[in-house]
Amino acid sequence: MSKLVTKVLATGAAVSMLTLPGLAPVVAAPSLGNGNSAEDSATSPRESAPADPDEASNDSSAGSRSASSGDAAGDEPDSGSDAQFAPEGTKVQLLNITDFHGRISEAGTQVASVVEDERAKFGTGGDNAGTAVLSTGDNIGASTYTSSSQNDTPTLDVLNAIGVQASAVGNHEFDNGLDDLTGRVSDEADFAYSAANVYDKGTENVVDGLDEYSVVEVAGVKIAVIGVVTKDTASLVSPDGIADVDFGDPTDAVNRVAEDIEELPEDERPDMTVVEAHLGASSTESLEDAEASNAEFKKLVTEADASVDAMFTGHTQLPYAFEAPVPGEPDRTRPVIEAGSYGEYVGQVTMEVDGNLDWQASGIDLIETKDKSYDSEVVDKVAGIVSDAEDKAKELGSEVSGTISEDITRASKDGKEDRGAESTLGNLVADALKEGVEETQLEEADFGITNPGGLRTDLLCDEIYNTEEKCEVTVAELNGVLPFANDHGVVTMKGEDVIGLFEEQWQPDGASRPFLHLGISDDLDVVYDSDADKGEHVESVKVDGETIDPKKDYRVATLSFLAAGGDNFTSFAKGDFEQSGLTDFETWENYFNKHQAEGKDVTPDKNERQADAAKDVIDNGDLTAELTGPKAIKPGESADFVLKTNAKSEVAGPIDVTVDLPDGYTAEAAGKSSSQSASADAPEVDAPRAEAEADAAKTISLDSIPAGESETPVTVTAPKDASGEVTVKTSLQANADGPWWDDNPLPLAHEFEATASVVDDANASAGDDGSADGSADGGNADGGAADGGNADGGDSAAGGSDGSSDADGANASADGGNADGANASADGGSADGSGSDANGSKDGGDLPRTGFETFNIVAAALALIVAGGTAITLVRRRKLPT
Repeated sequence: MSKLVTKVLATGAAVSMLTLPGLAPVVAAPSLGNGNSAEDSATSPRESAPADPDEASNDSSAGSRSASSGDAAGDEPDSGSDAQFAPEGTKVQLLNITDFHGRISEAGTQVASVVEDERAKFGTGGDNAGTAVLSTGDNIGASTYTSSSQNDTPTLDVLNAIGVQASAVGNHEFDNGLDDLTGRVSDEADFAYSAANVYDKGTENVVDGLDEYSVVEVAGVKIAVIGVVTKDTASLVSPDGIADVDFGDPTDAVNRVAEDIEELPEDERPDMTVVEAHLGASSTESLEDAEASNAEFKKLVTEADASVDAMFTGHTQLPYAFEAPVPGEPDRTRPVIEAGSYGEYVGQVTMEVDGNLDWQASGIDLIETKDKSYDSEVVDKVAGIVSDAEDKAKELGSEVSGTISEDITRASKDGKEDRGAESTLGNLVADALKEGVEETQLEEADFGITNPGGLRTDLLCDEIYNTEEKCEVTVAELNGVLPFANDHGVVTMKGEDVIGLFEEQWQPDGASRPFLHLGISDDLDVVYDSDADKGEHVESVKVDGETIDPKKDYRVATLSFLAAGGDNFTSFAKGDFEQSGLTDFETWENYFNKHQAEGKDVTPDKNERQADAAKDVIDNGDLTAELTGPKAIKPGESADFVLKTNAKSEVAGPIDVTVDLPDGYTAEAAGKSSSQSASADAPEVDAPRAEAEADAAKTISLDSIPAGESETPVTVTAPKDASGEVTVKTSLQANADGPWWDDNPLPLAHEFEATASVVDDANASAGDDGSADGSADGGNADGGAADGGNADGGDSAAGGSDGSSDADGANASADGGNADGANASADGGSADGSGSDANGSKDGGDLPRTGFETFNIVAAALALIVAGGTAITLVRRRKLPT
């Protein structure tokens, strides 16, 4: 369809004319400080522009916006008619910002100062036509509180004052939906928003209210500015707000529009074509690395039409400046530049036209804005806008909502935010979303989930918003974390779809970030394998310690962005979303208010909630383990099953040990006797240090697994009617409450088993050959008896002082006691005769038991009795600091 385009005369009169399909406004701009004048129309003489941008008319037809060039009246040469192209040697300065995100307090006057300073230095006259000021989008959205508390109107006011003339749409321009962008935002902006690849759903018609490109004029030089946005936008904003929109391929859109521009009549054809693309590179070491880092970026750089003279990119928020070859024209290059983010840089490109009417970059730079100051009316005006916005925001946001015990942050890598790693802030927000359901009319949630991209800043003790104390958190600071005002609620979804969510952390091919680490509440424990094939990463998901049921319904507290399938978490969209009536920010604020009312700090949980099985020390070979058992065990008697480990280096604990027994069998963990020591000729074998708690009679903890070989024995007693065989299963897994953070050594349970025969002749269980030699001065063990005692199945022996001996958990019975073949019991300890080191020492020495010598348990004997096939889980109760 054709579009009505407005040309704004320097006097402020507006003239409308019908143009070819896709042609955007051709507009002139008022002057800004030491700026440039603009061509007024094809038919009227140039007149002086008003000194103040507000004096210029913004009247338009069909939603077109005016653009401002900022030229001073009378300083530029007459360009003649529209049909006249810029003469050879003409220079135009292009200044560009990207991903400003409403940082008016942090960088508003600094950006204005750089723009005004560079505009003045470049000037007009001679070959210098003047300066155009452009943006690559994300001007608004994810803003700090000064701007976000007022719907980003102050930011648009600042950009208008600086003299931004054209902008691409960024993904954040769609935060509040298409209608907000094409209505309120476009109405408040004095510059055109272009989006050549944003289509009505199912078509390639650019949506109403946005243009394929706009034309900026600088002293008669006409610059076509084509705007495109990353296709990822479809997953980066709430799907509800863009339900009727398709995001097409950016490069295809650029080439389509460039071809249309080239086919315009000569008197309507722009001199220069510039692309503002809200997409960018993820690596900046070189142009080659940049192209390899993102397929969308590479296609734009290497396949965009040769008529494109310069490219400004964004979205990845990395500063870089390259000169890239022009496709099909090996002798030409064109600038490819990204000006970082948050107003930290202003991109600067000087373009010069040659005799072939080709524009080449004669200068490329990224100008830092930090501490920049320039004396001009424009900078003063920006300062006034910012000051007024800050005053209003402080009234709204200075209230203290709570306190934090220490910094609570997003994940970071090399000093930059890392959305692919777990963070204390993400997990805390998930806790707040889950707990917040309890304050609403909705039924409680089972757990909470949030996305890393929704976290826009950290909570820092030393960050002071107004006059609050250190570690106090204000409303404004909380809003800075969650600035998008998403609806809070609960999605009811199947367990299999919850598993799907964690699989979807691996983003689709071509996504700008290959992995997005979800923040999850404390109710969840997830194990994934980062080395697994696509679709097979998730190893386990547990809810309150129980393995998730794929067919069961679960209630997931989250925000509307995710509930609609945002960030490619499409499994959410399979569930039913119930809104709580609160925003995510209100829930977040209530969480802090509740802690404040209870006099409690909000603290970060430093325990890992998602673990990577690829780091498992057993799977990667850093630890080996096996369970050995006796050859036989006699009904009604006991024998040792020993978990043997061999570690390349110490494995940090706590480690859970779980023992599964058949019906009727019981287990007992024996402590080291202080009266015994290892035999001199027994091999040195460490045992893990263990800890028992008085109020946890069924729990122990391995504090760590030492380097080298170690043994952990568990004594199993058979029921009196036992027969056949007994199979004991033992598993190792890191305790979920351990201090893990991206380094869990045993995130998955590893099972080991051993089988022993149940026989009447217990001598078969002793030693490698089925017998045990347990005689020693002072008593006999493992088949021996002292002072008239009997050892069922073994020969009696004479000698010994008092008829008893204790050997580090392998106890001999005397004074009429029984040893029942391979096992002898005294003082509550028990042992078997199956171990390879079960021979007694000579000459009155101690009886050694490998694995018992250093096995330290706080309780001397901790009975772990299991009936009816129940699992014994040896765990460590978490000890909280006092």
